[in-house]
Amino acid sequence: MTMHPQKSSKKPYLIILAVVAIGAVAYFYYQGTAAPASATLDQSPANDVSAQVIALLQQIQSLHIDTTLFSDPAYATLRDYSVPIQSENVGRVNPFAPVPGIPTTLQAPSH
Repeated sequence: MTMHPQKSSKKPYLIILAVVAIGAVAYFYYQGTAAPASATLDQSPANDVSAQVIALLQQIQSLHIDTTLFSDPAYATLRDYSVPIQSENVGRVNPFAPVPGIPTTLQAPSH
């Protein structure tokens, strides 16, 4: 009688190893996608728009208008010759609606 050495089952170890490997991959995957809170605040569209508004406001505040033009005698001689524009009818409410008295279907030419 020959004695066979008792085979140890490797299946449970392989399952445990696979679960640990999947867990490690998932951990590193989700760990790498999360950005720090300070980075997301600095790059948000609201902060970008706020920075643009502040820059425009600073440009506007730095403008200086020369008002000596209004005291110039040539400016005082200017006259307004504008003509008032009279209001006119706008037209049809729906320009694509069928016109009464005109057929709405196109007829194919007869040969």
